Amino acid sequence: MPRHSLSHLLATETDRLRRYARSLVRGREEAEDLVQETLLRGIERSSSWDPSRPLGPWLFSILHNLYASGMRRAQSRERALRHIGLLLEPPRSAPSTPAAQMELNETLRALYDLPEEQRQVLVLVTIEDLSYEEAAARLDIPLGTLMSRLARGREALRQAVDRDEKRPGGLKLVR
Repeated sequence: MPRHSLSHLLATETDRLRRYARSLVRGREEAEDLVQETLLRGIERSSSWDPSRPLGPWLFSILHNLYASGMRRAQSRERALRHIGLLLEPPRSAPSTPAAQMELNETLRALYDLPEEQRQVLVLVTIEDLSYEEAAARLDIPLGTLMSRLARGREALRQAVDRDEKRPGGLKLVR
């Protein structure tokens, strides 16, 4: 199918996609990002669409899959932070204040801002629960290298989240 025809068809579905995206996510910008990513995927994978079938359901499945993947990533991030042990004793209540939510977001950013080699080691050891030896073998690095990356990663993450002794919403750093 010519690219301009597909673009026209995609444009006809955009409003419906926006409405569906807004029903899934909170913010208008987040919904718009989800729609844009859906349209981009639709263009990139247009060869997998069967033109004899309606375009809408195909695009809605792309949008839904992107949303589900994003939710899984967010849950993985939260699990990662808990397993790393830095974070956070369970708060008396979920972060309900903007300050508490901001603090949680900063912690997540701190994890993802770590150098890849430190983040990989933290994930393998704390989330995948590999032994130091197994993690070193998986990364094909010496055990001593793994240990120093792990120590540097933990320290960098601790420094990033330990700016204040008390955390908003009752969150405290676990040491």
